Amino acid sequence: MKRALCLLTLFVAALTVSAQRAQDFAMKFVSQHKADSTIECVTVSPKMMEQLVQQQVEGRSENIMQAIAKLKSMRIVSAKAEYYEMAEQLLKKNAKRFQPQKDYEGENARGAIYTRKNRKGDTVEIIMLHQDTHKERLTIVDLTGDIDEEFLCFLYNNKSFKN
Repeated sequence: MKRALCLLTLFVAALTVSAQRAQDFAMKFVSQHKADSTIECVTVSPKMMEQLVQQQVEGRSENIMQAIAKLKSMRIVSAKAEYYEMAEQLLKKNAKRFQPQKDYEGENARGAIYTRKNRKGDTVEIIMLHQDTHKERLTIVDLTGDIDEEFLCFLYNNKSFKN
């Protein structure tokens, strides 16, 4: 009986550590600033992503629809503009995990894209930071799932991210 209890305790502890390690960037950022009630986080679940793919929208290519279908979840964080530096510092602090890919700066906005790869080298998370200096807002879009090169190219070639 004691042995079973000990094994169960070890299993729960290992599961807890694993769950904490698997936390995506958006949740890590929000949890670090949970005392600030002005930070909002919206999560789009896998079920909602599935419904999004099923909707036929004119102008969306089949390739983009397939890429969206591979996404596991999306989190959208909204905060005051001054949090941009804090978000970027958190990404840079975890440089082994998050690699910078692209950045941009305009008259009223700036932003950056970071990615996280798994051990096989596949992209499993994209973090997009966008600071609107006119509205004084930071938006973080965090996508997780099976992210292929075609989807990344679509993001990088979007007119907002051109240098």
